Amino acid sequence: MLLDKRMFMSATANDDRVRKIMRDIKAIKIQGARKVAVAGARILMIVAQGSHAKSSREFVSELGMVSREVVGLRPTEPALRFGQELIVSKVASRKRVSVGELRRYAVLVCRHYIYETKKMLDKIAQYGARLISDGDVVMTHCHSHCVVEILRFAKRQGKDFSVIVTETRPLLQGKITARELLAEKIPVVYCVDSASASLMKDATKVLVGADAVTAGGDVVNKIGTYQIAIEARAYKVPFIVACGTHKYDAKTALGFPEPIEERGRTEVSGARELTGAKVVNPAFDVTPKEYVYEIVTEIGVFSPETLVGVLVSHGKNGGDLNGC
Repeated sequence: MLLDKRMFMSATANDDRVRKIMRDIKAIKIQGARKVAVAGARILMIVAQGSHAKSSREFVSELGMVSREVVGLRPTEPALRFGQELIVSKVASRKRVSVGELRRYAVLVCRHYIYETKKMLDKIAQYGARLISDGDVVMTHCHSHCVVEILRFAKRQGKDFSVIVTETRPLLQGKITARELLAEKIPVVYCVDSASASLMKDATKVLVGADAVTAGGDVVNKIGTYQIAIEARAYKVPFIVACGTHKYDAKTALGFPEPIEERGRTEVSGARELTGAKVVNPAFDVTPKEYVYEIVTEIGVFSPETLVGVLVSHGKNGGDLNGC
């Protein structure tokens, strides 16, 4: 998708910093749902700081249009969408204030959102580390900040375990995970994706992140996650998911399917030589809840069904910004 400069209402929204962050989000140079959501919040903060809007109404409209452009960069990122909706709605709810006050308030809301996402990650790490035991061999896929933080926290507790990391083609996000774990002195086995079934017999747990959790409790994550879940079930290895509750997408209960982004053929090795072949390169797949043993969140560890029930009963969808 090309970035449409015409939609911006101020020169600030077309700031070089904003355009660079947008390009990096689209190109998946910014990895992990949490980092993408934080990057989206930073875009709104930059826009708010330099907005030339003449009225509060114009400012909210500007923020909303930029937000919609940001969300369109990564369709299967509920955390990004929820974060943008949350920030804009919070700012829009501030009534009877000057445009200058509203701009300052928007910056405060963005900063608070970034702080809350970091606090959420810390809680997930604490809950998840309890599931890691001495002697564990944990298999993971792609790159998840939640997963890395859980394993980092467990290592710093003195636990002795190792991790099998799949390379995660075509963009090799598993390499990022492997590097971060090696930096913590955690033993790593780095394997090609097609070796996951062969190595599953050595695993005691599978721990992956999630880009979304549907209203039915299914998990949307990097392509290849579903096949690993199938392999884990075959070997009776617990398949555990780690993510914040802001990944829960209540809209799927209304019949809106979670969009699956189809990436370009140029990312697939050798595709350019296959003239005439249809190249399929989905970014994500859906793992049915039946394959998921537990989901680790900032509010505790639950089965998929129990987690959805808790979130529905609390009317939760995308987090909150209490205290702001």
